[in-house]
Amino acid sequence: MSLTSFGDKWVMAGVCRGVRGEVLRSPLKILGDLKALGEDFTAQIFDAEPVISLRQIHAAAVAAYLSFKAGVNISKRLEIEFLLRLAADTQIDRALEKIGVKPNSSEVGFCIFADSKERAVEVGRVALRTLGGEALTDAELGVEDRVRSALRFYGIDESELRNVQADSRLQAALLLILERIATLDIKR
Repeated sequence: MSLTSFGDKWVMAGVCRGVRGEVLRSPLKILGDLKALGEDFTAQIFDAEPVISLRQIHAAAVAAYLSFKAGVNISKRLEIEFLLRLAADTQIDRALEKIGVKPNSSEVGFCIFADSKERAVEVGRVALRTLGGEALTDAELGVEDRVRSALRFYGIDESELRNVQADSRLQAALLLILERIATLDIKR
């Protein structure tokens, strides 16, 4: 799990492998269970296959938050705007199809927005327990197979990757993915 803050929000994010079957069968119920913990936070779960770093989740959270601040949000709800940003897509239906939790999802991520650090950490821990399985580290998320899959997901080709000045293939891929997330509004 990873915690960050920006503006007046704290964000806790994580990715779990081997989640409970109920999560895959009834993701909306699981999300409802999390939301039942209170109204002082926003939560979202998603298929985490294209995630190669927890920074990617935080970048999508920042982009969603800033879209509301600037009045350029696509969705009326922060948690849906977050999915749009993470999927780097301007259409809600397509974003849900791409990164919505499905019965065959192998990993599920979560993102919690809260006004306080304590609340973000508390709800993040509950999310981790609710999803079950094991939390993945950035090192586990950045393996080459995942990078290749994420590049396909975001439509990034090898020539684009080669043109990025970075310390590693993973860092180049992450920079291009973060660019896709940050520049979503240009596609509109």
